[in-house]
Amino acid sequence: MMQTEQGACREIGSAEAVSVLKSLSDVYILIHRSPDGDCVGTGCALHHILRGWGIRSRVCCADRIPSMFREITEGVMFEDFEPKAWVTVDVADRNLLGDLPEREKNAEIALCIDHHISNTHYAERLYWNPHSAAASEVLFRMMLENGIPLTEQTALCLYTGIATDTGCFQFSNADAAAFSAVAQIKKQFPDLPYARLNRAYFVLKSAGRLRLDARLMEQAMLSDDGRVALVYLPYAWMEEFGLSAEETEGTANLPMQIIGVEIGIICKQQPDGSYRVSMRGGDHADVSAIAQHFGGGGHVKASGCSLPEGKPEDVCKTLIETASGFLERQT
Repeated sequence: MMQTEQGACREIGSAEAVSVLKSLSDVYILIHRSPDGDCVGTGCALHHILRGWGIRSRVCCADRIPSMFREITEGVMFEDFEPKAWVTVDVADRNLLGDLPEREKNAEIALCIDHHISNTHYAERLYWNPHSAAASEVLFRMMLENGIPLTEQTALCLYTGIATDTGCFQFSNADAAAFSAVAQIKKQFPDLPYARLNRAYFVLKSAGRLRLDARLMEQAMLSDDGRVALVYLPYAWMEEFGLSAEETEGTANLPMQIIGVEIGIICKQQPDGSYRVSMRGGDHADVSAIAQHFGGGGHVKASGCSLPEGKPEDVCKTLIETASGFLERQT
């Protein structure tokens, strides 16, 4: 199937989104590369919803899903079948799907469920709320508005998405709606292992990861005014510390621990010499604008992009100078 032409996407409400989903069969649920708790949680929750309707589905990701999320993925059936329809969750741009098979890269996306203000409207239909803290919150509202029952499985999945995309409710996107959604989930299922999940998502690290964090912070680069901080992760360090790519998730938050920093950046070298860049913003920074400058996107306070092969010192210098320029204009 061919891709949707730019501008052909139609924004829809929750009732129509449910109607579209119920009309599908043999669904591939596509989530973005470098999967985080929100895309995994939303994808797995949607899988359980579809299964409850008797619709076969599978969550597909170009990259390995981090082991910290095994509690919500263990019961998910990633069975092999030929898809008849494709849905995306938490994917603002088709390019963020990563290195999936060509069939998925070029598939006609029947529905996108998202919360990114940078969504490029690439799907046939878009059910979204750019003001929501997480795609999991968007899916939860769809369930609430259409009488779709919450189960223990979907509760854990949706909690995971909201908790991780708000940084365990530390980020500015943790608004009243996000707290309300979690309150309703926890009120209905008060005895689920929320504390254990929080520890797995936000506290536990391997010894190798802790050593890497120390190395990164020791060599952190700062802009002249100290408002932009960047840490560079050479691919060789991954092998040195015995780390997988999934174990480096969350390193983008490290530079933000420095007092006075408004923009934190991590630049990760990939095996082919290219770079994946993640950015975090403080009170006065819009990092989505910076990411879009480099062909990426995301949220105002959390965004990312990819950069081609180049000398690490040149890439890091360009990132710091560009971020500093944007920050100066924003403040």
